[in-house]
Amino acid sequence: MFTFFAMILQSLLFFLDKPDELMAIPLILILGGAGAFYLTRNTRDPDTDFQVNIFLWAFSARLWMGMMLYGWGLSNVFGDEDSSGYPIGWSFAKNWYENGFDGFVNNLGQVFFERQNVGQGLIWAIPTFIAGGESRMIVSAVNSFSGAALVIVIFRIAKRVFDSPTARIAAVLVTFWASNILLSASTAKEMLVIFCEWAILYLLIRNPNGLSIKDGLASIPAFLAVFTMRFYALYLLAAAAVFRFLVASPKNLFRNVVFGSVLVASIMIFLGAGGAISRDFERIERLNSQVDSWREGVSQTTGSGIEVYSEYESTSVAIPVATVYFFLAPFPWEAFSGTARNAFGAAENLFIIAILIVGFPAIRIFFGDKFVDMAPIFAFCALYAGMQIWGLSNVGLAWRHKQTVMPLFFMLVAVAITQRKAGWQMITGRINRNRRGLNVIRAN
Repeated sequence: MFTFFAMILQSLLFFLDKPDELMAIPLILILGGAGAFYLTRNTRDPDTDFQVNIFLWAFSARLWMGMMLYGWGLSNVFGDEDSSGYPIGWSFAKNWYENGFDGFVNNLGQVFFERQNVGQGLIWAIPTFIAGGESRMIVSAVNSFSGAALVIVIFRIAKRVFDSPTARIAAVLVTFWASNILLSASTAKEMLVIFCEWAILYLLIRNPNGLSIKDGLASIPAFLAVFTMRFYALYLLAAAAVFRFLVASPKNLFRNVVFGSVLVASIMIFLGAGGAISRDFERIERLNSQVDSWREGVSQTTGSGIEVYSEYESTSVAIPVATVYFFLAPFPWEAFSGTARNAFGAAENLFIIAILIVGFPAIRIFFGDKFVDMAPIFAFCALYAGMQIWGLSNVGLAWRHKQTVMPLFFMLVAVAITQRKAGWQMITGRINRNRRGLNVIRAN
């Protein structure tokens, strides 16, 4: 409630002459109330109170950052070039005002079959249509809600695979990870995409015996949303889904393969019928043939450009170097050069290095004992990171895309903390080889 009233006072201070921005206040109340209500439905879950509290903490932190960015002007310090696409929501909404339902159908067809990676405009258009004008704070509030919802998704993944203490630590890490807060509060589409991707991954693993019909149907809107916002991520998620069907419980293998194949095929047939898939592969083929010049062009026209692939002739050298850049650039010694965002990223990467060190004892638990449960997540993160490393050209882009795979590292650290003694015993070989693998209690 403190955050809500603080938002009212600050909105009156900064946006008194912009009534459209003031419409973010009722939206914040609706989103926060709806999220809390949804999480309190299962009163028998001992983690209900924690989920409500961590969701509200996450939502509040992101709302405060949004106000600091667009009310207090902090966006001028960090730079906001990658968040300039938010007016597309109002452009869609204005089309609905002018052309009614026909305008909505026209925009729906555009995002699925004509234009790529603009599906976030439909999501932002709904509240801006109600507000009656372009509003950056409304877009920020929607993204902040997505960031807070991501915390709950990661909590439930960790609880499903590991246990409640591990899930709580992972949720706290996501809640207060600075880059996650910054991306959630901004008016870029990044957090919407990340939330939808991880929601799909959660639905893929929620049932220990494989994908249920309920989860499969629930994943369809998320699959379509990802396709309209980041087209290539759909194919990576489809690969992760297929991987899940193959490694699921042998007892239900036939059912999982059949239902999973029908689900993936239905989505692909729908997109293929409109020419979307052929369009996407034509784009990937063009990018593949022009990737060298594309990398060079992006690196030369942006302030944080890098030319790893042109500096190293051998790909066996360039790819490991690009991998280091993807996960750890900007480097700590670059903290005092470049923009404020560059310094912010360099400081945060020190914590990533610490995460890798702290999480090391949990590697065997993560990749051994829980491999089957985590298989689709491993597959998606490996494919996604690999694609970004292949096209690496800009540290700023790498910083944004790196946040997609960061939840995996948060869970790794959470496991390392809750199972630190057993983890170190596994690493040092002190556990009798004939003993069964570590049992981590699985929550229902």
